[in-house]
Amino acid sequence: MLVVSWIFQQKRVDKKLPRFSVGKRNYLNIRHVFSRHVFFIFNKIRDRILLVRNTIQLEYKNPKKIKGSFIWRVNSKFLSNSNLRVKLGTNLEDQKLLEKLIRKFGKDKLYFTSGDENKNKFFIWFSRVKEWENQREVKMKYNIQPIETYKDEENDNLIDFFDFSEKLNKKIQLRINFNFDVYETQLQVNSADLKEYNRTSSLYKRYTKIEKYLEQTEEIKKLAKNIIGKERDYFKRARKIFYWITENITYKYPPQERGVIPTLKNKCGDCGEFSFVFISLCRSVGIPARFVSGMWATPIKKQEFHAWAEFYLENIGWIPVDCSVSQTLKMKTNKEFIRFLEKIENPLNPGYYFGNLDNKRIIFSKGNNILLKNCPKKLSKLKMMENCRTLFMQPSSIYPFVAGKRKGIFIIEINPELNIL
Repeated sequence: MLVVSWIFQQKRVDKKLPRFSVGKRNYLNIRHVFSRHVFFIFNKIRDRILLVRNTIQLEYKNPKKIKGSFIWRVNSKFLSNSNLRVKLGTNLEDQKLLEKLIRKFGKDKLYFTSGDENKNKFFIWFSRVKEWENQREVKMKYNIQPIETYKDEENDNLIDFFDFSEKLNKKIQLRINFNFDVYETQLQVNSADLKEYNRTSSLYKRYTKIEKYLEQTEEIKKLAKNIIGKERDYFKRARKIFYWITENITYKYPPQERGVIPTLKNKCGDCGEFSFVFISLCRSVGIPARFVSGMWATPIKKQEFHAWAEFYLENIGWIPVDCSVSQTLKMKTNKEFIRFLEKIENPLNPGYYFGNLDNKRIIFSKGNNILLKNCPKKLSKLKMMENCRTLFMQPSSIYPFVAGKRKGIFIIEINPELNIL
């Protein structure tokens, strides 16, 4: 009201201008200039009010204590060519034998060794639970200490490196006890200013770039622009992308193929593929976004891996987005999962999962194509690996590296188990 009153006062002053002894032409010029200044000030104040009304703030509330353990049970067995020839009268070149092994153990548990190593090698990388904005006071205790813990500088993850080479052909149990607080992330309105992105910053460059599985083809860019329309506000752009995904992609596990391109083509995927689509579409319109890998932390589900995404706003921070949970609630496609959310007292409003996040999750890693230190080049031949970078890191998602000094095959069974107290 003060603004409007002040403007009307200025108009009254404007009407008195003819009393000055100025010519008609000068009077018109003065009136024109004065009116421009008044409306300029009015527009500035109006824009400021709208900006304040539309800005956001992240708050971390309702802390929940998470206690439990993560256990890796590793069984390894070596079948050499010579032993197979003596005992079975065959070798690893026998296609029927390989098919039998694959049926029994699964392809991902078989590691062929050419015998050109000086010694057996068995490496494992584990993404350590660390502190994030909503995950605090983390305490970890290992029964077997890693050889090295290093920081993933690109994504701020902590990676444990284990060398179990001397324990090949033996049973290994790696137990990690953890204790930390998880906060609910809530989206709130405040008076902070939204700022334009610093496009020269390392954060902006890192999380808007094109990556494997996160492509930004011309078709993807066109789709992203069609979704956001003429919207210039980055927060509203991200929200439009979120709602488009929940209305156009359906949940399917396992996905036919990993990555944003096949997911958009098939219009379906699991939680990871939902996140890939959100990230790629955001990056295509200049919004930094990244992947979050974790698990549900509740005694109701012993082990349930999950993934979601985050997008970044300057002067605000990383804002969580869970497209797959929102889509499931909106379409009511998975009644069992909805019952699970009800049991753990999670919000059942699909819109909650844009900007808000519950306090019943463990975060293991953030970002994609994470660099593995001490990684042999041979590891890059594995699925979802390129140049010693893994697509993402969950306790069961990173393949170990196995190499042998004898020609044969290692059968490696890794059984992860999460226990929440």
